[in-house]
Amino acid sequence: MADGKKFGNYQLQRLLGHGSMGAVYLAEDERGGGSVALKVLPVSMATNGEYTRRFLNEARLAQQLDHPNIVRVRDFGQAAGHDYLAMEYVDGENCKARISREERLPWRQTVEIALQISDGLAAAAEQGIIHRDIKPDNVLIDSEGRVRIADLGLAKEEGINEPLPSDTSLGTPDYMSPEQVSNSETVDFRTDIYSLGATVFHMICGKAPYTGRSAYEVMVKHVTSALPSPHKYVPDLPDEVVDVMRKMMARDPADRYQSYDALAADLRALLAGQPVMATEFDKQSLLGDNGGETASPARRPALRYLWIAIPVLLLIGVIVYLIV
Repeated sequence: MADGKKFGNYQLQRLLGHGSMGAVYLAEDERGGGSVALKVLPVSMATNGEYTRRFLNEARLAQQLDHPNIVRVRDFGQAAGHDYLAMEYVDGENCKARISREERLPWRQTVEIALQISDGLAAAAEQGIIHRDIKPDNVLIDSEGRVRIADLGLAKEEGINEPLPSDTSLGTPDYMSPEQVSNSETVDFRTDIYSLGATVFHMICGKAPYTGRSAYEVMVKHVTSALPSPHKYVPDLPDEVVDVMRKMMARDPADRYQSYDALAADLRALLAGQPVMATEFDKQSLLGDNGGETASPARRPALRYLWIAIPVLLLIGVIVYLIV
């Protein structure tokens, strides 16, 4: 679709990017509504009833949300044979672009961003809406520093199962919770807390928590591997920040924050230099390396020695088994 083309009540100006359900353009509302971000569903997808249903579902869910930290939907409909969704235009960049430019973000700045994301996700959760695709690409920061959550293309209402088209991704592997890897339809709001934790890890450390040669390998690591130590990438990172990330990304949803209020309280405590509740988190607390990479020396000696002991014990067990 060419820039400068008239599209319904909108004048296209330039392509902003591609979302999970189509291209997004900067456009001018000719009815005097100013600039909007116009998401347009390709005709190739529009012929598939499942894609159209998902697109309209995104519009419907987004219209239920009126929060300063969520991109607002102004209008949706069809023009020139395309379904479209007109959203407020955020004059800024997404976190992925900021990470690419700065390599990694200071932990305080990251926590401030995470606090705003948490507020937006809490508002969505109050409406029974789960985002299911929180990642740096979908976190927008405007020119004044206000954060917006974007792209509800994979969002669902809690308790309602609506299977996605067979060729649609269930999320983004780098940030998917273990339970989302297993069954994307049965997740609750805690999957978004995990994905936010993975996003925080990426912002602070400059890379996603897990790496692999394929999306499948990365997803398996979310389910089976210990969380790589952030100290490997940021040696002077406060232990309390690691504690909060670790609790957000606990493998078992029951070990994560059980409300956004509890998460927000710890994020505010980090900024205020106060103790965090996550220090009481004990289960699945071991930090590991990532796919054989060498981790930095553990800042908690007991953990370091335990990670040395586990392989030794396993080796002894194998030797005993072979002898017997």
